[in-house]
Amino acid sequence: MNQRRVHSWWSQWTVVGGTCAPPASAPRNRFERALDVYTSLTAPFLRGCFVFLTVAVAVAVTEVLGSTYGLLAQAAFFLLAGGYCLANFARCREAHCIVTGIGWPALAFASLGAVVAGRDIRSAAWVAFVAIALAGYGFEALWRAARGTNALRLGEG
Repeated sequence: MNQRRVHSWWSQWTVVGGTCAPPASAPRNRFERALDVYTSLTAPFLRGCFVFLTVAVAVAVTEVLGSTYGLLAQAAFFLLAGGYCLANFARCREAHCIVTGIGWPALAFASLGAVVAGRDIRSAAWVAFVAIALAGYGFEALWRAARGTNALRLGEG
């Protein structure tokens, strides 16, 4: 993985591709190599300070495209971001990634359901996106306070 290891929360947000996660072990199989490739490709857009620009572009695109296509683009973004978090969790075990990795894809499916139902939930979905991020990072802060690490490994400590 090409994510750079940093040692503080501030650095995690100001270093592009910075992560406070423990380094991932060497990939043992094709699936882990695929996860590493995916996280390497998406990390520059979804980690650190560039995530704000990425989200701003995604919000703008969903507004320009309108209700149906905007919701489809929004769902795609939520799946990409959630997929990154699930891949990152599988390889690095960052605690927030279990929350965001489940929450954002669920939000993508809710957006797809809204397309089918003919409802426009773009604004509410963005609020939910931020709420899931806050819940994930809140969970990680509590985990780090209790365990001294942001790596979610059950049975340790």
